[in-house]
Amino acid sequence: MNSLKKLQHTFQHCVINSDATSDTAWISAKGRATPGVQLSIYSHAYRARLNEVLANDFPAMLMAVGDDDFNQLCAGYIENHPSHYFSLREFGRDMPQYILGLIDSKKLDTEIAWLAELSLFEWSLGQTFDAADDKLFTEQDMAVIPPESWPELTFTLHTSVQRLKLEWNSPEMWVALTDDEPTEITAQQDNNSHWLIWRENFVTRFRSMQLDEQIAFDALAAGENFNDVCLALTDIMDDEFIPMHAAGLLKGWINQGLISECR
Repeated sequence: MNSLKKLQHTFQHCVINSDATSDTAWISAKGRATPGVQLSIYSHAYRARLNEVLANDFPAMLMAVGDDDFNQLCAGYIENHPSHYFSLREFGRDMPQYILGLIDSKKLDTEIAWLAELSLFEWSLGQTFDAADDKLFTEQDMAVIPPESWPELTFTLHTSVQRLKLEWNSPEMWVALTDDEPTEITAQQDNNSHWLIWRENFVTRFRSMQLDEQIAFDALAAGENFNDVCLALTDIMDDEFIPMHAAGLLKGWINQGLISECR
């Protein structure tokens, strides 16, 4: 390893690992600050920037737990999940799993067990907003498909679409916590809820789904053709109503921008 590469490696190691800053013999002592202070400036700036990124990615979580607890949570995350990406956009990806680990190991109060899911919801919103551009399948495209082709049609979801099954009242919590005037709201809900998240005209949307839509959407997302989507509904609907109902659901997804193409 040449001297420059070794120096860069040492510097990076000391900045990323807060416990690796004791040996400062390789730092010039001719500056106005001591070698230890010089290095600590970069080490602090590294963590402060990552903390700022997490605050931007998880504003509802910050509001829910407060500055002190959020900063402590971020400090642990930064130590356990140092950035491995050129872009900071992906840095917070493991936050939901990290929080789950803290809850499972009793290092985080189980009374805020909902925090992991809230962070997952927030992360999903960000990923949807940043998803790659994709073409949209329109109602006009749908109108020119011959009726005899419908049973074998399959559909591709837009790249921004995500589907979540939530145990807690995370979407309503997010709305309440990110409002200009945050309000208190319970994390509890009676049953698991199912949600769609997607991007429409550069705006992130989300809404819940009823059972019939859940079943049909999951079949379509799994690559099933339209006939199989209809068959998936036979356990909850009378056969005579299924084709029109499934077509209505599909039309709604198309109008909302959830479908990118049809084959």
